Amino acid sequence: MARDLVAPALFLAATLGCQRTPVPAHAAAPSSAASRTAAQPAAPRLDESGPRVDLLANRALWHIFQRGLVIPFAGEGFRKYTQEYNSPWRGVSKLQDRAGRLLGSTASSLRFPWDGETGTATVVVRINGAVGQRLSLRLNGRPLKTAALASGWQTVPVSVPAGVLRVGDNDLGIAVARKGVLVHSLEVLAGPAPEPESAWPVSSPVIAANLAGQERPALAGFRRYVILLEVPRQSFLVLETAATQTPAHLRISARAESEPAQVLLDETQAPGHWQPHTLSLAALAGKLVALEFAVVEGGDGLWGTPRILLTAAPSLPHPKPVHNLVLLIGDALRADSLALYHQTKVLTPRITEAGRKNGVVFLNTEAASPSSPPSHASIQSGTLPRVNGILGDKAKLNPGTPMISAVLGGEEIATGYYGDNSFAMGRLKAASKWTAYHQPSQEGKGGGCPTLVKLMLGFADDQVKAGRRFFLSSIAFEPHTPYIYHQGITEHYVKGEFDPAIGKSPDGVILTAIVKGKLPMTPARWQQLRGLYDGEVEYLDQCFGTLVDGLATRGLRDDTAVILLADHGEGFFEHGSLGHAYGHWFEVTQVPLVLWVPGLTDKEITVDTTASHVDVAPTILDLLGLPPEPRMQGQSLLPMALRQGPWTPRVIPSEYGRSYSLRAANLRYIVDYGGKETLYDTVTDPIEKSDVKDQRPMALRYLRDCAGFYLAHRSRWHMATWGTINNHTPEFAKATGD
Repeated sequence: MARDLVAPALFLAATLGCQRTPVPAHAAAPSSAASRTAAQPAAPRLDESGPRVDLLANRALWHIFQRGLVIPFAGEGFRKYTQEYNSPWRGVSKLQDRAGRLLGSTASSLRFPWDGETGTATVVVRINGAVGQRLSLRLNGRPLKTAALASGWQTVPVSVPAGVLRVGDNDLGIAVARKGVLVHSLEVLAGPAPEPESAWPVSSPVIAANLAGQERPALAGFRRYVILLEVPRQSFLVLETAATQTPAHLRISARAESEPAQVLLDETQAPGHWQPHTLSLAALAGKLVALEFAVVEGGDGLWGTPRILLTAAPSLPHPKPVHNLVLLIGDALRADSLALYHQTKVLTPRITEAGRKNGVVFLNTEAASPSSPPSHASIQSGTLPRVNGILGDKAKLNPGTPMISAVLGGEEIATGYYGDNSFAMGRLKAASKWTAYHQPSQEGKGGGCPTLVKLMLGFADDQVKAGRRFFLSSIAFEPHTPYIYHQGITEHYVKGEFDPAIGKSPDGVILTAIVKGKLPMTPARWQQLRGLYDGEVEYLDQCFGTLVDGLATRGLRDDTAVILLADHGEGFFEHGSLGHAYGHWFEVTQVPLVLWVPGLTDKEITVDTTASHVDVAPTILDLLGLPPEPRMQGQSLLPMALRQGPWTPRVIPSEYGRSYSLRAANLRYIVDYGGKETLYDTVTDPIEKSDVKDQRPMALRYLRDCAGFYLAHRSRWHMATWGTINNHTPEFAKATGD
């Protein structure tokens, strides 16, 4: 028993950036009478029907242990350990009553965490082989045993010399002579290989457990379970525990990075009954933690219906469906250019006043991509670039993509597009089926957002006369390059004479010359370049004011929702480049998103839960009173705005070609085209200058876990039914057969 517990305890403790003292083999388990549970305040009313973390639905996110770390390949939990961009792993097959996952190539790589003793170890592989087939392992670049496989299922223990296994994540390469083998499971153990177990591990840690006639879905079959999660504010861990046939010493603990573990439950339980618990997570609120369920001593333990619930919170009434909706997108508009998001010198009085009065401000919204074509395709369709097909700047829209304008047109709502970004929107035109589609600058009607607003209001007038509801979508080219000088506005930000090298309308050619070092920059030139951009933001603010005033004078303001958004941000050498489409850092992927919904609120509502471009189209449908479009991958943001309390954390992806990023509440994880990873703490380092992947092993492991699910399922993920990649729903488990 001592060995079974000590090795895994050491293993995950320092893996996740902590130090843990294992329970000595001779330590006496407390008696039932002496059982102790962390002191708990009286539990408030919990929200069983609201946002939650269902810890059984999240079964694939648990790291599971028996003698050591167990990786069942037939279960979805396998996804945590592979972040290969094009996975060689195929479906699950069953042979001779055992299931395994098919390796559709001759090689693959896994990442698994380890800490504790770095002496000798054993990797146990359970695999279905054939005569002539060979298995080779490589750990952290060191070749291990090459084994000739027999026919059928077999256990292959592979010894790991001292010093090869390292603290933190380890890279395990798996190679076979011929593709097509089935791998059942893999187990990592400290020390030499033990005697083989007669029973092979099951693929899922969830069973239906019946005690005294009371059945509960429960975690079962393993000695320890550890899950990495961001703890919601105002939350409680609710579950029932049980021992099966003999008493079991059960412990629940949680450890935040660089902090001592907090014991939430520590008691010995007699077999045969369910014991309910409601455990406060107040001390861990807002933190990334390793939550652990462990059988310290004794028989098997059951962890019934574990879930994290939030305290009940008042909710604003769902607003009645709006008659019309206007979506205004500022091209390349940085979130930190608006006073609603950041202390700034940029003057945006109309947006600021409207937001403070009755706007819903989403503080952490991620662009689907740092470039216009993928982002606009995602905004208009509610799907990720991987699904709509526009992964880069030259791609075409996939057939069958659910464009919001086409969906609304099918509901007899007139749809109008007015904008000057043909580079992004032209490829969406045919599938969008707009009632009216206009690009004013190309039609000789003049450029700039004042022209757009005039034409948009004209479209609204026409629909009112016809008695039709309408949806307007517009892309104001402000503040995208060229950054145009505006008399009486730009002077707020640029002092002195204009440098001829920059001019009064610097475009992409000038930005490229700066990046390549062909145009040397001085402090005065930088001030002028950024000042011109800031002037464009103020100019857009004036156009926003003209738009909402125009709706008001027409009597439309009380039944028309307005959404302000950006397709991406704009870089000013924060990370060595200008413009956008060069990376996934905050300056190009963090965008503003503000909703104004008639009758919803008479004050500003701020939502810090991470949002996405793919949530915009489902939110539009919700506001207009229409049912969700099942092909859309996002989910309506309206419930988050209505709930007057916290929400469960979301991890949101962004992608551009082969590069991608994941944004958590306080973290950003980026994988570039070459597979290089970087990790940033967005609270202590908001401009994302310091890569902390080597200092934050728990955070890195958490987002690698999420990346595994994102890469495996991004083409069919639907947040409205499956949850997010860090918080799965029961529908995800059903859909994946886990």
